[in-house]
Amino acid sequence: MDRVRTGIEGLDQLLYGGILRGDAVLVAGAPGTGKTSLGMQYLYNGVTKFNEPGLLITFEEFPERIYRDAENFGWDFRVLQDENKLKVLFTSPEVLQQDIIRDQGFVGEMIAEMGATRVVVDSISNMKDGGEPGSRFRESVYGLVNALKAASLTAVLTSELSEEEEIGAGPEEFVADSLILLTRSYVMGQRMRYLEVIKSRGTPHIATPSLYFIGPGGLRIETPFQEPFYRFEEAVSTGIPQLDDLLGGGIPHGSFYLVEIDVDIHQDIFDASFAIEALEAGDRYVRVGGASDKHSRWRALMKSAGLEAKLEKGLKSGQVVFVDADCCAEKAADSTASRICAIMDELCPPDKEAGIRFQLDLGRLFAFLPPDQAAQAVLDLATCCRGLRSAVVGLVSPRGAPADHLEKLRATADGIVRVWSEGSYSFLQVVKTVNSARTPVYAIRQKPKPPFVEIIEP
Repeated sequence: MDRVRTGIEGLDQLLYGGILRGDAVLVAGAPGTGKTSLGMQYLYNGVTKFNEPGLLITFEEFPERIYRDAENFGWDFRVLQDENKLKVLFTSPEVLQQDIIRDQGFVGEMIAEMGATRVVVDSISNMKDGGEPGSRFRESVYGLVNALKAASLTAVLTSELSEEEEIGAGPEEFVADSLILLTRSYVMGQRMRYLEVIKSRGTPHIATPSLYFIGPGGLRIETPFQEPFYRFEEAVSTGIPQLDDLLGGGIPHGSFYLVEIDVDIHQDIFDASFAIEALEAGDRYVRVGGASDKHSRWRALMKSAGLEAKLEKGLKSGQVVFVDADCCAEKAADSTASRICAIMDELCPPDKEAGIRFQLDLGRLFAFLPPDQAAQAVLDLATCCRGLRSAVVGLVSPRGAPADHLEKLRATADGIVRVWSEGSYSFLQVVKTVNSARTPVYAIRQKPKPPFVEIIEP
């Protein structure tokens, strides 16, 4: 898709690369949220970074005030105007309508003369304040947007909201192709600004409220997610290729990853994917605490993947080991949590050349063992596996472990993946990894064949 990059840090990321060329974007917010500053930055970046001339049409500020405000950000609008790359036009809604909407020439000539491809109109709320009734206001905005599109301009229109006013009711919001909302809220007694892309017609966007700051260089958006700092050279697959990609290649050797799954979702779909990958890779697979009898759903999923025979062969050869939670409880009767780690050492001697994958049903461990012992056993196991060609994956419902012990596991875990349900849908987000990956929220669906989880791309 042909996109116009705003050049504003973080915003293009939320817009999947930028605004679709020729679209009209509405930026709505209360006074002081930085709507005009965003528009000015969009024009300045267009000229200086992308060689795209632009026009600022303002109903509120005289050009001298615009020049002064731009200088505060380090942008010299006067020089750009002298070079015929940027124009600031102070007019009224009525005059603009006469000129551009009814095609009487002055603005159109200016656009053609400078070869403008970007425009900012600040603010279309003045058209409403001028006494336009609802239906006529919508008609005026619609006419303005169409006129700007006819001139092959990619437009940013600003709109004023009161602090209490909610988005979604104004006619301008329906006419615009994209809608960006600027809001403020208190965090520990301090007001913070948030930007959210509410809609983006015909193209995906990331609808995540993101912090933004206004400083010497203009707006800077800090999205609450980021790409992995690096991809792992040696990692264990989760059995779900899409999740591996989000994690930066999978689960790195020697690490402990926590998968928090809502009780409304069967964790077996993640269990089975991980187990299938272990069998296919020829690694040793140790299942701790999870239901593994022949009538379990986990066994049914393994059978549906055509791996029942391979699983039985692995059990006979020792490649696959089941450690029941009640068995752990008996062997930990001496109240020494580290004894469970010793059990693992007996089953799988720490051989740096051997691949070992531990999969823990933490909910069942906490159900069968005293909480202190269960938590310590997991931490000991994670410590035992450091530096080995191994990975420890613990699956738990946030309600399946005592809150204080769950927090301790979260603090110790090298990575955290959260899976939950809201309404009729299920969602997934990576919130912690060794390589600092943090993803947006993705919708997921369950599938009857491996991998049993599909991450739905926007």
